[in-house]
Amino acid sequence: MKHFHSNLLLTFLYLSYSTFSLAQSYASVFGSESTTWKIPFCNLDQFIITEQVSNSDIIYNSNSYKKIGTSYTGGVDYELNSVSGNGWARENTNEGKVWFVGTVETINGFDTVEYLVMDLSMEIGDDFLVYESFGETDLAIVDSIYFDAGFKHVRTTYQHWNNDEKLTFIEGIGTNYGLAYMHNYMNMCNCLLSVNKDLLQVYSNNNCLPTAEYFEEELNELTLYPNPAVNSISINHISNSGIYKILSVLGEEVKHTSFEGKNIQIDISELRPNIYFIEIDNQILKFIKE
Repeated sequence: MKHFHSNLLLTFLYLSYSTFSLAQSYASVFGSESTTWKIPFCNLDQFIITEQVSNSDIIYNSNSYKKIGTSYTGGVDYELNSVSGNGWARENTNEGKVWFVGTVETINGFDTVEYLVMDLSMEIGDDFLVYESFGETDLAIVDSIYFDAGFKHVRTTYQHWNNDEKLTFIEGIGTNYGLAYMHNYMNMCNCLLSVNKDLLQVYSNNNCLPTAEYFEEELNELTLYPNPAVNSISINHISNSGIYKILSVLGEEVKHTSFEGKNIQIDISELRPNIYFIEIDNQILKFIKE
């Protein structure tokens, strides 16, 4: 009888442990109310630190997603396009997986697709598919699994050509490249600078390349983003108020409006796809309207 009770106790403990283990989940990459990510953006002569924000939901293909947009003075741009890194993200905290829906450019044009961007359930030696521009793929192999401050990190062999850090899945954060790294192929500086959940900073990486010091110097220069653009462009770090002019490649004026403040957004939705120049704050910037 004692032997039976012992086996019963062991069975109960095993089942309790198994149930507890199955009920365990990874920390969410999102805050309760809002989440913000700061990511460097660089391409050609464009240098800026962008801030992406998530504070609303959307239903897509019967799944619930968090909308992720780019903040600008006066609001958040949630428009999906191939250069903004905007999109929708969903997660499975039991498996530690995150998916991201965004617009990518393919040989057949633009398409809205979903990629698996993080998987914490992987083991050393497992492979992970990284999608790159125009449908090309790169196979990342898990080479290290470790814990930092109690949160699981899964490091892969994949390394963006302009980043010294290997792609790493981070519990409660996402990846050290951000969540949109497979969709925002125009960004030559894939790297996550910081994450805030409900206004509290939970992640920062001062070793993010290019270095934060480099961008502090660049932030003194007038910057235009995104480029190319579809419906609007943002210009930051303007030194004064005045009038901006948009010129065609032939030098013809197609639009002019007064502005105030150091950060403005300009509606270009009515422009035809082409190359344009904007004269503002005693400077001339070139941009492409898609």
